[in-house]
Amino acid sequence: MNLFSSLFRRSEKRRTYADLLQFDDRMLRDIGVSRSDLKQMMFGSRTAHGRGHRTHE
Repeated sequence: MNLFSSLFRRSEKRRTYADLLQFDDRMLRDIGVSRSDLKQMMFGSRTAHGRGHRTHE
């Protein structure tokens, strides 16, 4: 991966994180994530796909 691609992906990740932070907890739950999931996806190694399948209650 070249430097330009890496910087672009990092920028997109930060923008997506900022956008998702604007959602309330109910909206996040509707798409299957929590606020702590967002932090882990942004700053940790956890990904949304690695969590397994969630079902609606």
